[in-house]
Amino acid sequence: MNKISLVLLAFFLPIATSYGDTPEARFLAQVYANGGLTLYCQETFKPDDRVSVEHIYDERRLAQHFGCRTARLCQSNQQFADAIRDRHSLFPVTRRAELARRRTLFGDLPANTATDSECGYKQAFQVFEPPLSAKGDVARAMLYLYDRYDIPLLGTLEMYQRWHRDDPVDDEERRRNNVIEQVQGNRNPFIDEPDRAEALQGSSPLNMQFP
Repeated sequence: MNKISLVLLAFFLPIATSYGDTPEARFLAQVYANGGLTLYCQETFKPDDRVSVEHIYDERRLAQHFGCRTARLCQSNQQFADAIRDRHSLFPVTRRAELARRRTLFGDLPANTATDSECGYKQAFQVFEPPLSAKGDVARAMLYLYDRYDIPLLGTLEMYQRWHRDDPVDDEERRRNNVIEQVQGNRNPFIDEPDRAEALQGSSPLNMQFP
């Protein structure tokens, strides 16, 4: 195998560079101390494996909501910092899925949109539709952020409520909720009380375009 092939292989492997001593590394050590499954691809990882950590709420759009041009410039904003570091909104993902999800919004895509053969998600026109197995997790995390931090939804409330119904809470979400409560001190109520999602009232989704 030549050097170019090795470089390309390393780029597409479903693992990310090490986070070192960062909030992402601490999140994995705390919430996935025994390993687990990645969100979209449901691939098993062990504690020593290097996986990517995804923020369900896009960092740049969250920074813009709080009046900052970039996420880096918003680090001193306590509301931004609390929301972006909230463990209920962080998930382990493969590098492959991370690249597909980058610069996209969650949404429903036409049935004839190509589906990723390995992970089951769809991606087109800056829209990312998770596989069914992840839709409920995504919805409950997004509804939690919307409710707790009073930030605009990235997508419609109707869509997230539907995803929430189509992919009900499972044992892994309950385990994760218990662990995050121990570490962070609060729970995601949409996991504990699924009916709560239906009581939410809608608002206009955040509409921001990337340059």
